[in-house]
Amino acid sequence: MLRLFALAPRCDARQSLGSSAFPGGARERELRMVAMSEKSLKILSIEAYPPHESNPMLEVCVDTIQAAKIAAKAGADRIELCSVLEMGGVTPSGSLVSAVRRAIELPLIVLIRSRPGEFVYSEEDCELMVREAQTAIELGADGVAVGGLTPSLDLHLTLLSSIASALPKCQLVMHRAFDSVRDPLAALECLVELGFTRILTSGGGEFAIDGTDTLRRLSDLANGRIEILPAGGIAPSNAFAILRDSGASQLHGSFRIATPGEMKSALPSAQAIQQTKMILECFILAGKHPPFPNA
Repeated sequence: MLRLFALAPRCDARQSLGSSAFPGGARERELRMVAMSEKSLKILSIEAYPPHESNPMLEVCVDTIQAAKIAAKAGADRIELCSVLEMGGVTPSGSLVSAVRRAIELPLIVLIRSRPGEFVYSEEDCELMVREAQTAIELGADGVAVGGLTPSLDLHLTLLSSIASALPKCQLVMHRAFDSVRDPLAALECLVELGFTRILTSGGGEFAIDGTDTLRRLSDLANGRIEILPAGGIAPSNAFAILRDSGASQLHGSFRIATPGEMKSALPSAQAIQQTKMILECFILAGKHPPFPNA
């Protein structure tokens, strides 16, 4: 048995777990991690297993410049940018895309969604979203998250293929319209054929923790051909269980925290991002053995 005490800056799967894996200020990190564990994580004995084959990736969804800076400083690996996140998100303005691109150096994915509500779009909506996707890339985004369905709840292949054709060298993400699709396994194969990079999904429900069986089936079917990115209620309290049960190596969340009797914060919690990132990196490094007693 090896003991993990530290919040890893970047776990290297070739290293052994322990303080030697965290060069520089190891004792200080030990004390920080123990203090954190007494409040929430209750660390921590961990048995080393073979490393996960994929690299850990934590994506944080934001809708302001300030939120993007907080997420980047807290350790996010990638940013998804939208507007009016409290309504599920819509396409951000060009000025916001430009400002966030200047503010952070992380990979930037821009949500393309012409309006809130359901995902069956008119022809005019589709034409607008293709133009919005092109504009986002011109303004410095690395990719776009887009989605659309037919009235029968199949993928809107005309919309998706138009965006794929317009942006052949960019990251293409199917957003959570995927969770409403009639046949998710067939939809995954269509997205592979279209050249999409990843699928943002909860596994079909509101929260990823309730959809891990479907997430596991999607991960197994994807088999490296397309990434599966669990989303929906991701938090330090459920991150390990979602990773363990879904087979995924990345997570997506807004990490906005609501305290009892108060409204949910409009900004992400740096601590929640840091804790989730640590869980994610240690899962990838240590394999499938829970690092926390209550995981």
